[in-house]
Amino acid sequence: MRVTKESLINYTKSYVNKKIHQDRGLLCIYLTGSMTSAEPLINGTTDIDLVIVHEEYTVQRREIQKISPEISFDILHLDQNFFIPPRRLRTDPWIGSSLCFDPILLYERGHWFEFTQASLEANFFLAENVILRSLQFLNEAKKKWLELSSGSIIQESSFVQQYLQILENASNAVVCLSSSPLTDRLLMRNFRSKAEAIDKKDLSGELYGLMIGEKDPSPYYDYFFNSWKYYLDYFGNNELVNYDIRYHADRLLYYTKAVESLWKELIPGALWLIAKSWSRIIQLYQLDENEYFHSFCSFIEIGPQFLEKRRKQVDNYLDLIEESVLEWGKKQGIDENSSIYL
Repeated sequence: MRVTKESLINYTKSYVNKKIHQDRGLLCIYLTGSMTSAEPLINGTTDIDLVIVHEEYTVQRREIQKISPEISFDILHLDQNFFIPPRRLRTDPWIGSSLCFDPILLYERGHWFEFTQASLEANFFLAENVILRSLQFLNEAKKKWLELSSGSIIQESSFVQQYLQILENASNAVVCLSSSPLTDRLLMRNFRSKAEAIDKKDLSGELYGLMIGEKDPSPYYDYFFNSWKYYLDYFGNNELVNYDIRYHADRLLYYTKAVESLWKELIPGALWLIAKSWSRIIQLYQLDENEYFHSFCSFIEIGPQFLEKRRKQVDNYLDLIEESVLEWGKKQGIDENSSIYL
């Protein structure tokens, strides 16, 4: 059967209909993430991001539910108090964006969604609030780089994790100027278009360069892919996965199919996805002496031993990102000496 965006939305509506009859304490359910885009599938895989709002506090925060080997629900559970007052979310780049960038309402009670979204949207796109959302990412990237560049993080997996988080935060500082932030699978794939949206298309080349070493990775695809996939598969079926359910077994193809596709169209994007998940798994298993992971990190030249080699590159990228944010703000009438940047 051919899977389309329409068929997935219809399936989700059926799921929601069952859900609201099972739990009378639900206030709202809405769809967000890649399913609100024109092309939600990558190599036949996707996740369906749902936000479920409860009347009362709920212990469970995030939940993965398998639909098929290629598709799963990624459900965020929040209670209504999280959204009070709604204006607080005008500077929240994640939940605020999920409500303001074309969510698909599937269920609400008492006009909860209508009221919350209207209260939030009133000034969500005000330039000052856009800048404040962007600065959250930029300031966090600068803070983490200050720590990493000091040389205090010597564990390879922790170094790689923090290095990638710096790139993600810095890049999303630009992304937030025109849209909602990008997550793991879409960051490298969609960053170019987001940079182009603010007339900074050259930023994508700088970002891609931070994921590539001097050697061409193309001939080593099978070696790195199979080594990484082995650990991803093993971790997803182990109880340790509860510490990071992004890599649950039900999402194995969600990652491997994306890497297969990205390797053909954008190698830095494939390397990013491998490095992000593999370093987290190695970190949780405390396997920093693992020869396969070490070989991969050495090849892409990301790790404590490559700090000095990467220092100028990262410094330059952060400077370019900051300049882009300031320039965008200036075009909106916000002076670079404004207190908003303090």
